[in-house]
Amino acid sequence: MASPSGHALREHGFALTGLPPVPAVVAAGFADLPRPPLRLRMSWTADDDWLFQYVPAAAGPASPVRDLADRRLAAGLSALLRSTLSGPWLDIHADWLIELHRVRTVAPAGEAARVERPGRPAGCAFTLVAVAGRDGTGSLRSRLYAPGRVGPLVEAAPAPGQGVLLDRRAVVDDRHELLAGAGGPVVQDLLVAHLSPASGPVEAAPGPALRRRPMLVRGPAGTVVSTRPALR
Repeated sequence: MASPSGHALREHGFALTGLPPVPAVVAAGFADLPRPPLRLRMSWTADDDWLFQYVPAAAGPASPVRDLADRRLAAGLSALLRSTLSGPWLDIHADWLIELHRVRTVAPAGEAARVERPGRPAGCAFTLVAVAGRDGTGSLRSRLYAPGRVGPLVEAAPAPGQGVLLDRRAVVDDRHELLAGAGGPVVQDLLVAHLSPASGPVEAAPGPALRRRPMLVRGPAGTVVSTRPALR
């Protein structure tokens, strides 16, 4: 599936996007809720590609088993996000912190259920809201709100494998509702990813087109080492 349009994101503040096939470890991760959000660090490398690194919780893992499970889930999410978040809209001269939430919502037959929205971290620049899976007949109604507007800027209905990418300077609020068909309940798994610059506020002025900073390459056995300065 194609990555989101940078033009649409810059002009409208949001862009529709698609997900590649959801890895089995990610789909299974929705059954293990509630869980704290996972964090990844996203860095541009000398290989001209994004590198995703798992960021352990500050308090440390609850157990070695839990730490291994979180690392496997982070690897699956990295594969999912690599193509979804790639595009000209994302500054490759910055490192990004990604806070990942898994949200499972159940709506009874013929009824609507509000999707609980996780809070955003300070300095959040972009948010991805994507439907990772849905069991049963139903639909998601998403409303996006711009600053100073009472009514929604736009309404969308992402299907499984689809999502909406939001520029938080243009879309300051989003609300989601799961509607179940009359034939039975519907269960939906929603992936919410908040992207923040690794340092500096969202409003900070962008750096020069050519920023000389150490790049990263993949070393032996998955290690990461610094190399030549970035010239992009």
